[in-house]
Amino acid sequence: MPLLAVPGADLASLDASVVELIFLGIFAFLIGIFAGMTGIALGIIRLPILLAFGFNPAVSAGTNLGVSVLGGATAAWPHWRGGRVVIRVLLIVGIPAVAGSFLGGLFANDVKSWILLAVIATILGISGLTTYRQWWNAARSPLRPVRHRPPTPSDDPTGISNLRPGRVAVDSGIGVVIGLIGGAAGLVLGSLRMPLLLNVLRMDPRYAAGTNNAIGVFAGTFGFVGHALNSNFDIPVMAVMGAAGMVGSYIGATQTGRMGPAMMRLIIAIMLTAVTPIVIIRAVIEFPN
Repeated sequence: MPLLAVPGADLASLDASVVELIFLGIFAFLIGIFAGMTGIALGIIRLPILLAFGFNPAVSAGTNLGVSVLGGATAAWPHWRGGRVVIRVLLIVGIPAVAGSFLGGLFANDVKSWILLAVIATILGISGLTTYRQWWNAARSPLRPVRHRPPTPSDDPTGISNLRPGRVAVDSGIGVVIGLIGGAAGLVLGSLRMPLLLNVLRMDPRYAAGTNNAIGVFAGTFGFVGHALNSNFDIPVMAVMGAAGMVGSYIGATQTGRMGPAMMRLIIAIMLTAVTPIVIIRAVIEFPN
């Protein structure tokens, strides 16, 4: 049975009404602002809304990936123009994520949805707590006495100094796993990559946001292709939510560089906390299918 699929359901369309399309457009615009600002696609918030309307879960998953790609692609230009996309990190973490996302979307039908959602919820919970701790440390730093010391790798805002040979293999492996999970579940899962960029590579949140957004665009595109091969997407819903999300994402991306690192970490931590219960509830609903 396909991942998140409903037996006998029509996989060709979500059959959304005009009122539903208007609501989804407004919702996608608002979410797009935060997505562009933080570099996280936030499809993990959009997907439960689509499911709440009673839409077919399989088509919702593919459609959600398409919307994430459209919004992320629009936000990519402001991030690139602001110099917030780190190419080396993009390649090391992004290429494995792209491969994993495509395979996840293509073979999603072979995985139980509640297992994937349970894994996502666990990682989100741990990541949220870790990011809160990072925010707290960043918020306290201006209050600490200034000590003159030589720069260390953690002072590199791009995170390149922390790409040691032994860590590259681990980071690439994490990228593959995240891509597989996201591609199968219909999510870009930038919220799972962000803690890797912030807490492992110790990137400045603004660089992490821009780089994570770029990785999400590529991974989401190939994940969507995997779903599209099974006709799991709806053109009207994707067009409306995608267009609204693109406008919101562009507005949010232009504001990324204006926020301090502590505030960026706090926003990311709050979003991680907010979406975790949604995923937990969805996993319980899906069990044992």
